[in-house]
Amino acid sequence: MAADRPGDRRKLLVRRIVESRRTGDPAVFDTGGASVEYDDRGLRLEADPDERDRLGSLLSAYHVFKIKQPETRKAADGVLYVSAVTDPKHAADFIEAVFRDVYGLGERYELRESTRGTD
Repeated sequence: MAADRPGDRRKLLVRRIVESRRTGDPAVFDTGGASVEYDDRGLRLEADPDERDRLGSLLSAYHVFKIKQPETRKAADGVLYVSAVTDPKHAADFIEAVFRDVYGLGERYELRESTRGTD
């Protein structure tokens, strides 16, 4: 499934986050150039140094989200893990903001979903 309008993307994000929580399967949201994986109330994303700076600014507006590296292994260079212990609607808003503000995508970008992991 794909969505290219803000309201449709939000619905897709919320639906898949709820489903991911229910089934325990990760949800991957992809734009063809950037992706974010939601799994067990956490997000996995890749970011270059400029994107990481923009993520830092975004995190100041979304106080409940924090960068948290995995406890069992060191993250690969450029891979960030963000705790997302919040309701599906706020998680969806944050993921939308990541694509728009961190990755610099326009209002009409196309978001696609997948159930496969990215590791």
